[in-house]
Amino acid sequence: MANETLTENIVYDHFKNDPLFSDKTIKVILERQQSANILIDELLKGATKTGKSGKGRPDFIITFPTNSDYIIVIETKAEISKHESKNSTKQENIRDYAVDGVLHYSKILSREFNVLAIAVSGETKDNLSVSHFLWKKGNSDYEKLENDRELRSINSYLKYFRNEHFADTLLHINIVDKAIYLNELFHAYSIQENERCTLVSAILLALTYEPFRNSFTSYPTTDALTKAILEADNQVINLSGVRNIPQMLAEYSKLNATVLFSSDTIRNTKTRQTKTTLGVLKTEVISYLYQNIYPLLSKEEKGFDVLGKFYSEFIRYAGTQQSLGLVLTPQHITDLFCDLSNISKDDVLYDCCCGTGGFLIAGMKRMFALAGSDEDKKYKIKSQQLCGVEMLPQMYTYTCSNMMLRGDGKTNIYNGDCFNCTPFIIPHKPTVAFLNPPYNVGSDGQMKFIEHALEMVAPQNGRVVAIVQMSCAIKNEKELIAVKNRILAKHHLKAVLSMPDDLFYPVGVVTCVMVFEANKPNEGRKTWFGYFKDDGFEKRKNLGRIDARNQYNNIKERWLSAYRNLDEIAGLSVRQEVKGEDEWCAEAYMETDYSTLTDEDFIKKIKEYVAFKFLNNIE
Repeated sequence: MANETLTENIVYDHFKNDPLFSDKTIKVILERQQSANILIDELLKGATKTGKSGKGRPDFIITFPTNSDYIIVIETKAEISKHESKNSTKQENIRDYAVDGVLHYSKILSREFNVLAIAVSGETKDNLSVSHFLWKKGNSDYEKLENDRELRSINSYLKYFRNEHFADTLLHINIVDKAIYLNELFHAYSIQENERCTLVSAILLALTYEPFRNSFTSYPTTDALTKAILEADNQVINLSGVRNIPQMLAEYSKLNATVLFSSDTIRNTKTRQTKTTLGVLKTEVISYLYQNIYPLLSKEEKGFDVLGKFYSEFIRYAGTQQSLGLVLTPQHITDLFCDLSNISKDDVLYDCCCGTGGFLIAGMKRMFALAGSDEDKKYKIKSQQLCGVEMLPQMYTYTCSNMMLRGDGKTNIYNGDCFNCTPFIIPHKPTVAFLNPPYNVGSDGQMKFIEHALEMVAPQNGRVVAIVQMSCAIKNEKELIAVKNRILAKHHLKAVLSMPDDLFYPVGVVTCVMVFEANKPNEGRKTWFGYFKDDGFEKRKNLGRIDARNQYNNIKERWLSAYRNLDEIAGLSVRQEVKGEDEWCAEAYMETDYSTLTDEDFIKKIKEYVAFKFLNNIE
């Protein structure tokens, strides 16, 4: 006898075990036959599959607290013969068939939501029939998507909504949540901050090696497991084409000296329990990464700086790293650089201070998208059109491993000082440069990194986009002005964008984005200044800054429209020709729209001004 409970259990277990679920931060909610969402509950009133009075009860409803516009509805049937009828409008078919039933609910829920409808039939995981439909909000009809023989990950289903920012936000929250969990775990086991990202990087890279992935649970000792991790990394790195293989292997070999690899037992200071390091490595670290992070790293996924997220969380309270000037760029800003530079699939992208590779990943992702289905072009992009330099050996290792985890692109990354690596970069003929230089080199030092990037793209008449401290734009220092004048003598300062004051939260640094066009002397040319202080992101506990109200896409489109058209808009933008000794920021020239000001705005600006002077050491 057919048993629909078996099908329901397959669906429930599949989604409950999905990496995007978490007990700590609610990002995805799975409900059975009802919903705590008031709007959904109201829409389902009178929506029974029988046509009688009462409330409709879909088998499963998945909602996303980070975006209330999207839901997933699932209907199940035990028998594959009851998967889809030939006439989905007949009332009895709505009740008896999975596809008919899920389309019935989707039509009703699409009055207020974008609905992904999934119909599932079959009593075993190996013999399922799965159909997908997208019913957009307010539309009179649905879009039929492909059928399948198995259920997919939530991350895969998010692609159907075709809202990349929504999917990225959810993924960001998920990875930050996982990073917080691991950070607390490593802290409890007294693993040092500067060792944590190396450990995660080494294990994730090892998991891409199938022999290790299939055998890591079987090693009998910590020493054997350690050797297996390093051997897997050795195999992957040697096949990768990385420029400095010995440097990466040397960085990973340092794990031998850490407490988790060099001892037989380890104490959890939080639970006060002493455990075997072998058990901790297998069950609490490697298995956790394999089940919760590795599935998100498939090479078809979006360009997401996974190690950058981990690194940012691990060093959040580690002042030693922040004192080195290591401030990683948020992903929505690395994506914005692609828009500001109008990057194309034929550009060659250069980053002279790679960090964890966030800019290269964003550029590769955008160029892949522009290449479409041209696999030959994608191969050329990742093998010939990305190049970079990172001076710190540890960060170089993260950059290369991060690029490998994202689908290559690490072949032309060099370990060293970018000012000494010029002979290696020139042959790549970069046309675009993105950079976020170290902030501990001073304002003139940051501008020298920009000057170097311009020298690299100048033979190709390229573009440079950089995010630097606001002090680079406004300080009246002799050496700074000299560098700025040298730049302007050869190149055009196309735009400067004043960025949100808390963009790098929790690091307190005020920044601006500068856009340059090489080989166009600045004299006689105006610069477009934008006041981009509100990106819609808000600070959330344990999550940092997120687009909690889904405002960024609209805000960004307004920004980019004004930028591309060089519009002068009161309160947002202005055009002005400047010299090296002038202030390079919108605040110095922009017309204020006083009609919109309130007392609260005035108080807020006074506070921002005081904070700005303090953070930039201005008396």
